[in-house]
Amino acid sequence: MIADFNVAQRDCCETLALAAEVGGVELLVTSPPYPDARTPEQYGGAVFDTSLEGDGQLGEAVFEALKPGGVCALNIDGPIRVWRPELGESERSLIAFEVGLDWAKRIGFRYIERCVYAREGVPGDHGPRWRSGAELVHVFARPGGEVYFNKWGKTLPAKLAGIHYSNGGARRRGGATSRGSWTQAERRMLSTVISCSVGNNQTDRDHEAPFAAELADAFVLCYSRPGALVCDPFVGSGTVAYSCHRHGRRFIGGDLGIREEHNGKPCGRPWADIINEGLAQQRLFPVGIA
Repeated sequence: MIADFNVAQRDCCETLALAAEVGGVELLVTSPPYPDARTPEQYGGAVFDTSLEGDGQLGEAVFEALKPGGVCALNIDGPIRVWRPELGESERSLIAFEVGLDWAKRIGFRYIERCVYAREGVPGDHGPRWRSGAELVHVFARPGGEVYFNKWGKTLPAKLAGIHYSNGGARRRGGATSRGSWTQAERRMLSTVISCSVGNNQTDRDHEAPFAAELADAFVLCYSRPGALVCDPFVGSGTVAYSCHRHGRRFIGGDLGIREEHNGKPCGRPWADIINEGLAQQRLFPVGIA
């Protein structure tokens, strides 16, 4: 057995091995380093192989860390680079697509869903392309068991709640309904386009790559049961850990990263220590436990 919240300064392989050792996790939500996007110094000196081979090795470890029927939500992308010099121009990285195919075809994951992590922004100088306002989230499942999915786990307020709809179009609230008509409920389903704002994140904004709280909540609430064990082997500033705490899930995570500074002053504290301190404070005032 492990504690309800096990967060330590360790690399992803150690975290995933521990998850497998305790019998596997129901859900794994993570965003590994992207190719050329961040330096080893930002990860406490750790070097993660961001090539297709390196991500393939990560996928093999994730497979073993999941229970049969367990789900992995993988947020992955790559920066714009001159990946193929023979073409003469920059292009977006194909790593997200390559990893998705590799995990599904070679490793043997079921590819059950793909989502888009969308972020708003303003126009800028991005060359012959739009601003990169979205990243892929692959949703894999380990075969051999039933996938848990709660379609009502995460919903959004409906702006037009109470409006009646029919073949003739919308009608006013309280109006008559006809055969085949329906009424907009108070809530609406979350779609595969998940709009997020890192600015709403409750975790520390000093982190180099903050993860959106809305994104973590969507997967934690829909793909894990209350009390289930969830994992993030690249826990960062702890967004997934805090989401699990808010919603009554257990958690195992690790990270080698160190916060370089805090409030403009040198810090040098491991993010794992900062997360554990924050979780301890939150346990005094639990919020929204399902």
